[in-house]
Amino acid sequence: MKIEEGDEVLLYVDERRKYLIKVEKGKSFSTDKGTIKLDELIGLRYGSAIKLNQGEGYILKPSLIDLYRGGLRPSQVIYPKDIGYMILYSGIGPGSVILEAGTGSGYLTAALAHFVGETGKVYSYDMREDMQSKAEKNLKRLGLRERVELKLGDIREGVPENNVDAVFLDMPDPWNAIDAAKRSLKYSGSVLAFVPTIRQVELTYIAMDQSGFIDLRADHLLLTEIRVKQNATRPKNVGVLHTGYIVFGRKTEKKSLRESGEVEVQESIKGNGSMR
Repeated sequence: MKIEEGDEVLLYVDERRKYLIKVEKGKSFSTDKGTIKLDELIGLRYGSAIKLNQGEGYILKPSLIDLYRGGLRPSQVIYPKDIGYMILYSGIGPGSVILEAGTGSGYLTAALAHFVGETGKVYSYDMREDMQSKAEKNLKRLGLRERVELKLGDIREGVPENNVDAVFLDMPDPWNAIDAAKRSLKYSGSVLAFVPTIRQVELTYIAMDQSGFIDLRADHLLLTEIRVKQNATRPKNVGVLHTGYIVFGRKTEKKSLRESGEVEVQESIKGNGSMR
């Protein structure tokens, strides 16, 4: 694939020098290692080497992560390690229909839209119009806007979407949205919540259990980058450690405790718990 005018490319000089650039005729891009004329990139293939005043760089095709790092990030985003795990467990793929609560800056939204493909759909709810406006800009930049329907609203009050394949909850009190998520999900569909504290894990897990979800699990992922040096390879001193917890469950015909009449759902799960 060759580079065309208007494409975004990643200029890789070294581990500390990575630049996301939009290729435009008549313009230049400067680094501390030298300046490149963007016209000269047109027609090159991705992976090509280019000469700089000091050394050389390489023109790479940006990944979804590269593009998003160079975009607008007005709120804390879910890290790739967590997103990948959530998507794998959700079982979604091309053609899937997804309900998301908590658009934020659209990082998870973009990943979901990427995986559902051109035949899938993501319905993403947020209560803040300013956040969705920024998310919309990010989605347009990534070429994923047509796969997402951005909606202002509170999922806890119920939503019209139903028979969706998975529900992703990135909000302060997902336990208060479990009943609404269950109504929207198809049978065997998954609900996945991302929360930053143990208290929120407890409240969310209990709410899922009492609502009749099965195959419940709560997970915490750690990522350690390796510093590679001959005869001295070891983990880096600084890594991505705690980012949040993932709570997962699946919908079946199992009734909630309230529906079965066995016991009233605990009032302790009401409220908003420990807020993000």
